[in-house]
Amino acid sequence: MVIIKMKNGDDYKGVLLKQGDGRILLKTVNGEMNLIASNIHSLENYDYEGEFEFANPHDTRYFFGPTGIPIKKGKGYYQNILVTTNFVNYGVTKNISIGGGFEFISTVLGSPIWFLTPKVGFDLSENIHVGSGFIMAGYADEGTATLGYGVFTLGQSETNLSIGVGYGLIDQELSDYPVIMISGTHRISKSIALLSENYVIPNSFYFGIHGIRILSRKNSFDIGAIIIPEIRSVIPALPYVGYVRVF
Repeated sequence: MVIIKMKNGDDYKGVLLKQGDGRILLKTVNGEMNLIASNIHSLENYDYEGEFEFANPHDTRYFFGPTGIPIKKGKGYYQNILVTTNFVNYGVTKNISIGGGFEFISTVLGSPIWFLTPKVGFDLSENIHVGSGFIMAGYADEGTATLGYGVFTLGQSETNLSIGVGYGLIDQELSDYPVIMISGTHRISKSIALLSENYVIPNSFYFGIHGIRILSRKNSFDIGAIIIPEIRSVIPALPYVGYVRVF
């Protein structure tokens, strides 16, 4: 199976029967199509056999936190969080990805907040995935803060649950308590998935983000509510909005 994207925006999915002489013959559910090669924008192999029209292309992360599923080699994504914060992550091998980002307003003001987000991930089986990496943040000349983590994911792209544990390092001092992440997603339709991302520091702190992902083959919009119990009596929830485009 292949997916052919035309320059005019049309998409076709089917079996490639013949290619040559400037044309492509494609067998679709509606019959055979003869396409002019010069009008084709891209052609990709497609082996998804799930219940939805296309596989979830956003399975390596929740709202922000990682799953154990690795970013595929040669694939990546751009992510915008709350309008101001931008990330790019890219798979350099089938198990290793590199990434980073910056906060826009601080950058414009001349004191940028920047991020590094490398990750290593492995698919141990169809339903078991493990990953490890770190999230480093820096601000101008104020030093850095780093969270090193490991994450275990049970499930597949459409529905999974992850448990992660990390330790922070600030000004060369290791945190006394771990940060525990418990997150999950469940796709309920072609274009909607439920998301929950939760962080706990034992005897100290909790916050969670709960909401939905509106997804397509390349794009996703994440809409959620940030819950922080310490401020809930004053502010029940804070809004979360994110956008991602895969490439």
